[in-house]
Amino acid sequence: MVIPGERGKTYRFTLDSFVLLSFAVFCVVFIGASAFFSYDYFVEQLDRKQLTNLHNENEFLNGELSDMHKTISDLRDDYAAIVDKEKAIRVIFDLPDIDEQERQLGIGGPVFLDLSAKSKAERVAYQTESDIDELARLSSFESEQFKTIYGVMLDKKDELDHIPSIMPCAGYQTRGYGLMTHPISGFKQMHSGIDIANRVGTPIYATAAGVVSYAGNRGKLGRTIIIDHGNGIETVYGHLNKFTIKKGQKVKRGDKIAEMGNTGYSTGVHLHYAVTVNHQTVNPRKYIISYDWNYN
Repeated sequence: MVIPGERGKTYRFTLDSFVLLSFAVFCVVFIGASAFFSYDYFVEQLDRKQLTNLHNENEFLNGELSDMHKTISDLRDDYAAIVDKEKAIRVIFDLPDIDEQERQLGIGGPVFLDLSAKSKAERVAYQTESDIDELARLSSFESEQFKTIYGVMLDKKDELDHIPSIMPCAGYQTRGYGLMTHPISGFKQMHSGIDIANRVGTPIYATAAGVVSYAGNRGKLGRTIIIDHGNGIETVYGHLNKFTIKKGQKVKRGDKIAEMGNTGYSTGVHLHYAVTVNHQTVNPRKYIISYDWNYN
């Protein structure tokens, strides 16, 4: 019975129970089917979105892997250049070279994996990881080699610091090393060093690191300083006017030690500079690698 309102007409319907049941079943089936197809539609849309996201992510990762491969290639080139420099340093400082098998295999062997069942992306990822691991091991190995070289070079630096390798003062060389005519006696005799002329008071510098073993009057050389540089090497500075150091004092290359003078057996203001190795005189110019005398 349908009663619409005060002015409406009342209607009466009679429905069989089978019809009502059928209608109810139809509604349930319709709603269920709608829900099923709606779910399937939304799941399909979600899957498409996820696939799109995965595709974009895969493209991004492929780009990253490509950049990483280029970086690895550049790092291999840099590593090769570092190894070349290490080999050059070993040659210069007469150090034993590293056997190539030790350099490549002595830092750890490769790990073999069965990648046949893996996808292309997984194989690329494993290979990239392997390349990075190899470079890390190579870099660690090379770092240890440079630590060894650095220690040797420090020892070499200390040795080089004690070799007389600069001019002792500014001026003009008036006599060289060797058999020469003496300016006073006129006879040929051995000149054990070089003479450098300049004005009184010209600064005299230590030509290498060492310890002052003598500072005083020394016969014909007049006021003289002798510096012991170790390894049997000594330098002699004669005809000085004034000392600025004393016996037993440590000096470095380029330290001012005296001033030029005209003391002893001399015909004019100059410095007599000599180098001895195991008490035998040698030509000082064989050691000089820098003629710049502005050391301070």
